[in-house]
Amino acid sequence: MSRPTVAAGAKADAVQAPQATFPGTGTGAIADGLTGTPPQYGSPLVISFAVTGMSAPLGTVTVDFTGTHSWCGDLDFVLKAPGAGPSLIVVSRIGVTTAGSFGSSSDYSGTYSFTDTAAGTNIWTAAAATPVPPGAYRTTGGGMTGQTNPPPVTSLNATFAGLTTGQINGTWTLTVRDGAAADTGSITSASLSLTSSILFQHIVDFDGDGTTDPAVVRNTGGGPSGQITWYSLNSSGSPATSTTPWGIATDRFMPEDYDGDNKTDVAVWRSGPPFGAYFYILQSSSGTLRTDQFGQTGDDPSVVGDYDGDGKTDVAVYRAGAAAGDHSFWYYRSSVNGLIFGVEYGQNGDFPAPGDYDGDGRNDFAVQRNGGGGQARFFIKRTTAGETSLIFGTPTDVIVPGDYDGDQKTDIATARGSGGNILWNVLRSSDGVATQTVFGLSGSDFLTQGDWDGDGKTDVAVWRPDLNPLLNFFYIHKSSGGDTQVEWGQNGDYPVANYNQH
Repeated sequence: MSRPTVAAGAKADAVQAPQATFPGTGTGAIADGLTGTPPQYGSPLVISFAVTGMSAPLGTVTVDFTGTHSWCGDLDFVLKAPGAGPSLIVVSRIGVTTAGSFGSSSDYSGTYSFTDTAAGTNIWTAAAATPVPPGAYRTTGGGMTGQTNPPPVTSLNATFAGLTTGQINGTWTLTVRDGAAADTGSITSASLSLTSSILFQHIVDFDGDGTTDPAVVRNTGGGPSGQITWYSLNSSGSPATSTTPWGIATDRFMPEDYDGDNKTDVAVWRSGPPFGAYFYILQSSSGTLRTDQFGQTGDDPSVVGDYDGDGKTDVAVYRAGAAAGDHSFWYYRSSVNGLIFGVEYGQNGDFPAPGDYDGDGRNDFAVQRNGGGGQARFFIKRTTAGETSLIFGTPTDVIVPGDYDGDQKTDIATARGSGGNILWNVLRSSDGVATQTVFGLSGSDFLTQGDWDGDGKTDVAVWRPDLNPLLNFFYIHKSSGGDTQVEWGQNGDYPVANYNQH
């Protein structure tokens, strides 16, 4: 069994664990502001949320409050993580854009939820009505001299994404202050909802249910530059199937979650000269095209992943050293700030082995190298745990990244052909134990590991084409127990879940 000639992708989507909601304590009346030119803050109302049982990295953060207060332009709300953790203005002094302004005279009355997934009117614009319509809103800055009206939205998820498990668990606070006299109100209830991003490696989840979907791409246009169509059998059943024309036959297929909505986006990378190679991404959150000029012919785009820890895949390429002994480079564009970063790691002849080996929510830099004597050596530069290297497998083994033991860390994993079968070898990061599974036929099958049963562990799986259009199957060895098969695709298709073999 040789290394695949078609591969695209790397670290997979961050799928959300069930949401945990923590009720606020310390609600009550908001002390009135002081007389004088605003802001003249009264005593703060500090609402506390006792967070326990969460693990890093955080996926989503939502905060809501229920209450009433006349003159919403008086109030300032700030959410803060435990201890020395970061804080973010949730909404502040709506309508204030000049020094001494009293802001909007509209009233708060009802329940207001703040989340990065809210779609609708900016709360500053909504305050043209009174009371401010209860509902879900994005967080905003504002409430200061020179502020635009409405101010731009901000991000709860990005602000708190970098917290460690120890920093997440503890007392969060929502501080409410009144910056002007004469208008009063109270908060009757509040809650904080959090989800942890379980880093399911290599998942291919187009419907966002946390389970790998059977999916193939097909050259429906014919010829070397024919139109490619993506066919997906959605495991959630809503809709049951999807058909998406996207890319051409010479593209590399790059299914990842680039927009952070926990659904895999249909995407390709098209090679070209310097400044002429592009990622073409169909963002599932909006149905819009994102074009990102990145890389050049000869680069390997199979290292895309979340390098900055914000829950979104960053476009990336691996540029191998040109000649023996030359160093290799990893390049990625941060989805947080748009900056391009280059990291020197590896050398000519290495194979990239991207993944999150230390479980901090960020892709690490790793390569597989011929270690001599028929052995392969993995070199890993981890973002939090430093560099390490170890012997595992043979130099011709195919790297099949995934979290096979469910500890939210990428395991070193390879596959090789032996006697017509496929041997899957995994070095579990949870306990250092090496396991071997015999599954699949080396002469015909495509490697398609993923989380097929939705239990948070990568499953061994293959796709087997057949000339009979009714006998093309995904075969899955479930980590939760038992084997299963799903009919999907036809001979000549390419299974999307094979995208990040190395």
